[in-house]
Amino acid sequence: MVLVLNRDKQSEETQVALLDNGKLVEIYLGYEDKEETAGSIYVGRVEKIIPALDAAFVKIGSETNAFLRLKDVKKEYLEFFGVAKIYEGQKILVQVKKESVGNKGPQVTTNIALVGRYVIVLPLAKSVGVSRKLDEHERERLRTLAKVLREQFGTGVILRTAAVDVNDEVLFEEIKELQAKWQDIVSIFKRSRKPKLLLKEADSDEFLIREFLRREVTEVVTNVQEHRAIVRKFDKNIPVRVIEGNTFEEFSIEDKLLEVYKRRITLPSGGEIVVDRTEALTVIDVNSGKCVATNDHEQLSELINVEAAIEICRVLRLRNIGGIVLIDFIDMKDETTREKVIEVLRKEVSKDRNRVELYGFTKLGLFEMARKRTSKSLDEKLLVPCPVCGGTGKVKSPHAVIQRLLKDLENKPRNAKELILKVHPYLKSHLSKTELKEKLKVDVHVHYTHIDPGTYEITWKM
Repeated sequence: MVLVLNRDKQSEETQVALLDNGKLVEIYLGYEDKEETAGSIYVGRVEKIIPALDAAFVKIGSETNAFLRLKDVKKEYLEFFGVAKIYEGQKILVQVKKESVGNKGPQVTTNIALVGRYVIVLPLAKSVGVSRKLDEHERERLRTLAKVLREQFGTGVILRTAAVDVNDEVLFEEIKELQAKWQDIVSIFKRSRKPKLLLKEADSDEFLIREFLRREVTEVVTNVQEHRAIVRKFDKNIPVRVIEGNTFEEFSIEDKLLEVYKRRITLPSGGEIVVDRTEALTVIDVNSGKCVATNDHEQLSELINVEAAIEICRVLRLRNIGGIVLIDFIDMKDETTREKVIEVLRKEVSKDRNRVELYGFTKLGLFEMARKRTSKSLDEKLLVPCPVCGGTGKVKSPHAVIQRLLKDLENKPRNAKELILKVHPYLKSHLSKTELKEKLKVDVHVHYTHIDPGTYEITWKM
């Protein structure tokens, strides 16, 4: 796996991409993530408590108030700050749990978590945890170590995947650093009177390298010399290659990203997946397409569905699609084939930084899964609804446009001698200039220069 870092000369933003065997699997473009707030810690003010929702709206400085579930406010938080309960007008320390979606504000929590390279410290909790991506033997060993760390430091501890094979002293030092950061946050919070941001590191080079530098990374390529020192801080054994120019252009990153944004994505065998998104969920259809590798239906299903499972997990991860996902795989009669596809899905989602739950097949044969949503998807950051179709992805048919055009042409002025008509080029094979001339009894000039395929421009000359 290759980690590609690119410092854009114009914006001075650092962009990041992960390539697995030449395939793009994760990306951070920098400029579109300026407003990203997941993980940020704020001084907030409780604006309103809604008992029916068992929630509160919290002002954190943004235009839209944040949403706080009252069940997230644990007794440890109340005891630490010496309050009996949450009330309106109260100053409150919160961390963004989920980014805002559409018109909904971000979701916040009082369960603060400070993230390091190897350890996540939970200053207001006593729980311990270990990365779910490790095998059970390794998890049990680290769980025992996490309990020791909890007792020594008196704080909740979660050991990340990168903590494997790391010296205990390194873990101790990182916890001490995170605890010192916590003390600074609490100190500033107690002195603050108005809602404001206390901690955001999501766009710093050190944060980006820390989060993207996985155990599987075998090489780092960058166009900034300073990145070498940051990489060595986390792992001295990974080679760093510094080149001149734009590393994203060197690895054709943007071209690889455009391929994944297609609605129809072709699989190696000739099959395809079709990705459609709604506000509530993502629906993915798997088709055999041009695949003719075998005449055996079950073998064909297995081949295409396995390829689709791998590609779907890559698309979800790369486009950062969260929420409910429904997959319509090609029908599989054999239970063994189904289990093989599910096993491939398990293997692929284990590579994802976000938590992914696999629920299995429904009675209708659709596969259900859910990917934890913490920040906006790339679709929400980079794409906007089409101004022509209004986001439906469809425009009026040529027949419908022509019928309306003919009706509008019936309102021809009595003394009109010439018609100048501007239409979209896709109407060229559906519109007859000769027929219009005979019907209207005027000179007709048609220009195929109109931008909107659903409308047209009519100009009469006397």
